[in-house]
Amino acid sequence: MKTSLQRYGPWALVTGASSGIGAEYARQLAAEGFNLVIVARREGKLVLLSQALEKEFAVQTRVVVADLSHADCLDVIQTATDDLEIGLLVNNAGAALPGVFLKQSLEGRSAFVTLNVMTPMQLTHHFATKMVARKRGGIVLVSSIAGFNASPYIASYAAAKSYLLNFGLALGTELAPHNVDVLVLAPGATRTEMINTGGLNMRNAKVPWMSAQRVVAQGMAALGKKQLVIPGRTNHFFTNVLQRLMPKRFAMWVMARTMEPYLDPDLK
Repeated sequence: MKTSLQRYGPWALVTGASSGIGAEYARQLAAEGFNLVIVARREGKLVLLSQALEKEFAVQTRVVVADLSHADCLDVIQTATDDLEIGLLVNNAGAALPGVFLKQSLEGRSAFVTLNVMTPMQLTHHFATKMVARKRGGIVLVSSIAGFNASPYIASYAAAKSYLLNFGLALGTELAPHNVDVLVLAPGATRTEMINTGGLNMRNAKVPWMSAQRVVAQGMAALGKKQLVIPGRTNHFFTNVLQRLMPKRFAMWVMARTMEPYLDPDLK
């Protein structure tokens, strides 16, 4: 059986690589021998990660500084990677933007949709076109268990993750005949910077936390074998209960009661 590097290498591109799941994807891919294009806004963190990966794993890296909430980010990434064969694309970058929908600006919500929906769709179209031509490649779309149900107080986030979930599953069927694998990774609560940013503080929430390392390891193991993976047995069970057994209105009530205590007061 081919290794991931043999199937998708030599280069992988990871968005949102400056921290959390994205940084962990970069580390685990480098450990397998992938050369890496790492993309995010925070140049300093990317440079430190690049240096660490090159030193520890003797791989090549390329740092691309881009704000994925801006419409021109695709041009930046294309220009930076035109000379490379990107065999694996990890669409990880995202943000939560919690709170009552009307409490935040339309401009902010629009940038959020660009970051979480438009940019991964555009990057997937660009790189999948090349993968299909080569008859090999892999794409990971990082969704969330929030994408399985409507979720008050994170309405835009849940909707965006639902897009990635359904987009990825459908695309997997379309691209399978071309030897291009698509995986939707749908984590639950994961200990990353996102748990205490943007008006949402879930650091002390009593939920089944997972480490980014475990989440990514399960995603890496599933690529090429499954189209969807929900890391963690508890997350998998919870998702199935909400999606299949609870009425939609009750599931939304559960999500609202779960999220509301962790919101900043001015976002309610």
